[in-house]
Amino acid sequence: MGSPQLYYTSCEHGLSGHSGYQFNAATPGVDPRVLREVERFTVYEPPRSLAAEDVGLHPVNLCYSPDLVGHPVLSRVVSSGDDPSGRPGNYFAHSLLLGANDSWDDGGPLPAELWGGGFWASAPVTATDLPGLDLPPGPLDRRRTGSWLRAHRKDLPEQLLVAVDDAIDDGLPVLLLADDDVAAHWLAALSHLLPPQRARAMSFATYSGNPEDTLVHVVAVPPHTDTRMLRSRFAVFDLAEDREGGPRTVRQHTARHQPAEPPSPDTAAVVSLVLRTGVEGTPALWSAARPYASGAERSLADWRPVLAAASLADDSARTTDPDLRAVRAWLSGAASWLRPAQTRDLLGRLLDADTDTLHEDELVDLQGVAHSVGSDGLTERLEGVMVRRSLDRIAAGAQAPPVSPMRSELVRDAARDRVSGLLDGSLGRVPSPDRAVELLRWARSGGLVLPAVALARYGRDTVAGHLAAIPPGASPAPGLVRLLHENDALRRGAAAELAGLPRPVLAELAAGPVGALFVEDRDSSTAVLRELRMLASGDSDPLCLLRGVVALRQEGRVSEAPGLADHDLDEDLLTEVWGPDRRPGTVPAVLGLVGEHTLVSPGVGRWVAETLRAAPNKDEDGEWRRALHELARHRIGRQLPEDARGLVGAWERVSAALARLDRSRGAEAPSLLPEVARSVLAHRGTAVTVVGLRGLADRLLRWHPAHAAAALSGCAEEVFVAYCRAARGRLTLPPKRGLARWSRSRPGKPPEGELAVRVFRTALALKPGVPGEPGGPSEAGRSGVPGRPERSRGRRDRGGRLLGYVLEPALLTWPRHELGKVRRALDQKSDGPEFEAWVRSLREREGGGLFGRLRRGPRRT
Repeated sequence: MGSPQLYYTSCEHGLSGHSGYQFNAATPGVDPRVLREVERFTVYEPPRSLAAEDVGLHPVNLCYSPDLVGHPVLSRVVSSGDDPSGRPGNYFAHSLLLGANDSWDDGGPLPAELWGGGFWASAPVTATDLPGLDLPPGPLDRRRTGSWLRAHRKDLPEQLLVAVDDAIDDGLPVLLLADDDVAAHWLAALSHLLPPQRARAMSFATYSGNPEDTLVHVVAVPPHTDTRMLRSRFAVFDLAEDREGGPRTVRQHTARHQPAEPPSPDTAAVVSLVLRTGVEGTPALWSAARPYASGAERSLADWRPVLAAASLADDSARTTDPDLRAVRAWLSGAASWLRPAQTRDLLGRLLDADTDTLHEDELVDLQGVAHSVGSDGLTERLEGVMVRRSLDRIAAGAQAPPVSPMRSELVRDAARDRVSGLLDGSLGRVPSPDRAVELLRWARSGGLVLPAVALARYGRDTVAGHLAAIPPGASPAPGLVRLLHENDALRRGAAAELAGLPRPVLAELAAGPVGALFVEDRDSSTAVLRELRMLASGDSDPLCLLRGVVALRQEGRVSEAPGLADHDLDEDLLTEVWGPDRRPGTVPAVLGLVGEHTLVSPGVGRWVAETLRAAPNKDEDGEWRRALHELARHRIGRQLPEDARGLVGAWERVSAALARLDRSRGAEAPSLLPEVARSVLAHRGTAVTVVGLRGLADRLLRWHPAHAAAALSGCAEEVFVAYCRAARGRLTLPPKRGLARWSRSRPGKPPEGELAVRVFRTALALKPGVPGEPGGPSEAGRSGVPGRPERSRGRRDRGGRLLGYVLEPALLTWPRHELGKVRRALDQKSDGPEFEAWVRSLREREGGGLFGRLRRGPRRT
């Protein structure tokens, strides 16, 4: 249908229906918004240096905008003298809407080529409807612009191309000091050098009377125009010519009068290439590059790798090293729009051209490209180069280069063998831990699964030695720490080697920072290190610590952990956990740890025997009895020494006798006491007798006073003494300290008033004589209870001994109100008078000691 046309001028007949500036004629259907923009875009002011009537000397403005309300518009504006009313300064604008022509983007004429075309109108018409115009080839073809460029200095096109390319990308607009014809020739030449789409994006005007208001990329003003005020806002080029047509001066000015910045290397390379190619050859150049373009290329720099790729794919073209680097950097992104065959071809040509200068980052990028197009051959070639160069670099002491997981099985196998050889030293010197960190990091990044044997060997032969040489308490080097954290097999190989060190040395290592490196490992090879660290940590609960060590040994024994103790439980472990202070309560805990499959050393039996041979403290009797009871049924009991096994048997007999005594009722109990006492005293000098006597005493203290007196009156002296000690121990209160001496309350155990009553009544039932030393003679005239006959010595004065050596010192520690409770309790049992008589006798004998306590409260000393 052709390009719509618009005529604009000051006329009497037009689309507005009145005279004046208006569209004289137009192709029907043009959007009114486009009309308004074209009217503003084509405003014309003749040069002030020329007379208004010299219309033939006024410059022609061929102006172009790629986007006026969505349409590319090309206009030719000429001065036309006076308007119909006689006013000067009229102009005529002939505009074409190029976007309506389907051939515009498919090889139609470029805007600047249409300078001087015979189809341009210069005067208004009477008919207001214009047909669409089929654009013919432009007069300024490539032959003419080629001749034009050859007649000018070589650096001028280069400078203009760089400046125009920058202006299209919102840089400084270009201002040409040139006649309209000269400007048109330069614009056509620039259009022929630029990529076609870039040339159609370049807006221009071959003349402007007010360049600051002309919003285009390239604008021309007449020669000798004063541009001093414009140089901060334009890249100014003076293209004035002398009479012979040769270049007279060419000056470029930029903001602040500074020389223009040099172009980027990519821009400079493209400019150099298109100038070498020439305007006649650039169509073929851009056509060859088009299959490799994404369509997003804009600036000349964007075209650098595309042109280089097209050159690389052309066997007849020579590709430089910078071109190869540009294609390498571009190809990984371009693979997303190139056909796989194109990508494979370019990648193969890159590898054929040069691999020695490939940087590691380029190798990684190209490796990804090979993976994306599924080329096994290219992948193998690339990864082979990567492995060789990377391992050479690491072996030389450099940092490991980046690498992606390798897909070539052949290359992976070769790389795995070489890394293993480097670790074990078969390919040279064994790498230090820092070098091994780099080597193994590279191997992991490359997807290599190294043999566990090779890693364990390096840990055993190299890393263990470094760890053993660390001073006690010092921290390992960061390389060692990283190696052990990141490589399980290596860590376990080192642990297995360290397990062969002397135990004191290994324990010192395990307790420090070296041991901390193995804490989280659950492999059996680290069991000894973890055990020693566990023991060094000193768990506040010995039983938990012991249980943890036994479990650790059992876990390690399943896998035959190196350096492990021969038994799960041994005497050394028990001594280390509980120390030399062996208490009876530890024995049941140890027995509870021993299961059916627990390996127990013979020394455990000796340790248990030593613990139980010594008589326990009074408060440990229950634990001692429980230990012997459990030993009688436990397999460790069979490991006890002979005397310890006899101890177990003896206690079984004593325990049975005490049980019979507990089952007796009433008056039967005293008659059984001699037999039970004989059973207890049959093992004099052992803990059995000590614990048995304390057990007898505790039972007697619970009996009725009459039964207790009947039993004590004829019992063995050891039984009576045990009874006295037990009674005195329970009745004596601890002394008060500090301000507590003036308080009625007393810390610790409360007074046992009922027990005091039972002991006093037992003493009365024994008909005590004068208190004397236990087992010693009585003293005449010091009867504890007046009116009662004096008893014989020895057993017959046991009542007095109870009063003198148990009750009297014990009750002296009681508060006055507690003693009052005892007296009232005895009153209820009709023994109050005897208690009062005993108190009076003590008062008379000791000068009011106990009587004073009853009056004044507790003694102060």
